[in-house]
Amino acid sequence: MKKYRITDVPASELDQLLSDLRLEGYDPEIHQQPDGAYIVEAIRANGDGDGNGGDGTGGNAGGGNGGNAGGPASTIERFVSARAPQPLQVIYRRSDGRELVREGGSRAWRNNNPGNIERGSFADEHDAIGGDTRFAIFPSEQTGLLAVGALLRSPSYRNLTLQAAINRYAPPSENNTAGYIGFVSSKTGIDAGDVLSTLNDSEIAKLCRSIQVIEGWNPGREYEAGARSSLVGVKPKEPVSSAAEAATDWMRVALTEEALPWTERSEWQDPGENPRILNYIRVAAPWYDPIKDGGDEVHWCASFVNYCLEQAGYHGTGHPGARSFFWNNENRFIFLAEPVYGCIAVFRDSPFVDVKWLTGTGHAGFITRWTDTQIEMLGGNQGNTVKREWYPKEWKKAGKVTRKLAGYYVPVMN
Repeated sequence: MKKYRITDVPASELDQLLSDLRLEGYDPEIHQQPDGAYIVEAIRANGDGDGNGGDGTGGNAGGGNGGNAGGPASTIERFVSARAPQPLQVIYRRSDGRELVREGGSRAWRNNNPGNIERGSFADEHDAIGGDTRFAIFPSEQTGLLAVGALLRSPSYRNLTLQAAINRYAPPSENNTAGYIGFVSSKTGIDAGDVLSTLNDSEIAKLCRSIQVIEGWNPGREYEAGARSSLVGVKPKEPVSSAAEAATDWMRVALTEEALPWTERSEWQDPGENPRILNYIRVAAPWYDPIKDGGDEVHWCASFVNYCLEQAGYHGTGHPGARSFFWNNENRFIFLAEPVYGCIAVFRDSPFVDVKWLTGTGHAGFITRWTDTQIEMLGGNQGNTVKREWYPKEWKKAGKVTRKLAGYYVPVMN
């Protein structure tokens, strides 16, 4: 269960807070204090819905489109993944595949990350849905503020004074830390020597809000993607010369997944379903329900490739099949005549009669090494797990070709 509690909520902010919490999948209850302010308590059960809400103790923020809520189906649009395909732009994807673009403004605003929390395990545990080159992207402002509050209540911060906490949060090497401390203290009334664990929920909420202000929350332009991105349909005139360098973006994600313990990156024995594999598929193709086709035992190699691309800020195909790279419907990929490190290798299984490859299976993964006749791929669904494996460029059985290489691809460089 995820629990949320905040005291001293002004009546003027109550309706907005309740609305935000419901968007995040919480079931809030309110209790009026003797002074007329309110206590808000809310619980969200893990597993009810996709659960992209927040946790921790955050500010009374007004949210945007929240994470996937639990419980009954809702008509509210929610974001399930996000990417930063180019500087000053973040694209949020809804569960039905439609996208919203945020451009300009401050980085904190574009990322729904009021505290500029860095991407990583903490952000993931507090419902981040993506990241740019350094910082996490959250599904709503409210979720981002909840993450800031959770961080301040975490073992790394709760026993520090406000001054020591800000020195850690905004070190002098990157910030005017003394000015940061002075601003936060003046806005919240919290003394620089106060220990965070002694602060009540209302004071933590004020602290989160003041951090949001000093980190920079400046809205830019927000609009529906329409054709999913202003870059869609733009086909480069020449092959990408920096493909190997750019590949480090998505290969960093793939290598991180490969380094996970075996049970976290592999199919589970029925009736279990590995939620990590299901998440690969959900991010890659939000419209597709793998549970109907076998859960984590469906073909998920292309979903793994798409997941790594999306997490690194590049467009995927939006489809769970390996053939979707071959289709290249929106010119999101460039065909390479020769392999490079980190490019996507796509195999096609027989029959090969349909030149458009509208149906049928195949395999996709990232190339790590190659010879004239074989390629080593880092990919998903290779022996039911994420690992590296060598593949011949052409497979034969009883003298007939059963699988062959369909091509090498890299995404359009943003």
